[in-house]
Amino acid sequence: MWCLAATARAQPTNVSHYETLALRCLGAVPDTVRVFRLDAPEAMPYLRTALVGRWQAEGRTVYLSDATQGPALPWLHYAVEEVRVAYARAGGRHLGRTVTLALRYVFTAADGRLLRERRCRDTLTDTIPRDALPLVETPAFPETQAPPPETGWFRRILEPAVITAATAVGVYLFFSLRSDRSDGG
Repeated sequence: MWCLAATARAQPTNVSHYETLALRCLGAVPDTVRVFRLDAPEAMPYLRTALVGRWQAEGRTVYLSDATQGPALPWLHYAVEEVRVAYARAGGRHLGRTVTLALRYVFTAADGRLLRERRCRDTLTDTIPRDALPLVETPAFPETQAPPPETGWFRRILEPAVITAATAVGVYLFFSLRSDRSDGG
């Protein structure tokens, strides 16, 4: 039981998968500049945090866009176009997880020239234990949640029927043997 709980905790969260996908898409975009301004949407703030952390670790200076614009700098704007997590049965007590992120970005020079404009869409797929579902989702961010697939017909119908039948047979045998002992006694 302890091993199952440790395995469930070791799964990457849906937030970390979204961060990985954003870094794949946008991580190398500002490679030609050391200082730039980032305009990121309010939704999914963890993407902005992951991106800025990566660029700062590379020695870049990143200014976040706000009402007070400073000097003219290259500018990176991105928007989230598609965000989705989905689960599918993967056999046993496991789920197949698919996390998809599509971003559109525009990168302009300090003088306003368009340097790059693209759309990127990427997907991560893995398998997680069904018990890990509450640990990989983040209730504060609805995009990290999805309904799990229904359990198979075996777990919904056959398993309870077999357990009920086995219990009934056990009870019958118990009282039958007990009755035989008292009659022969």
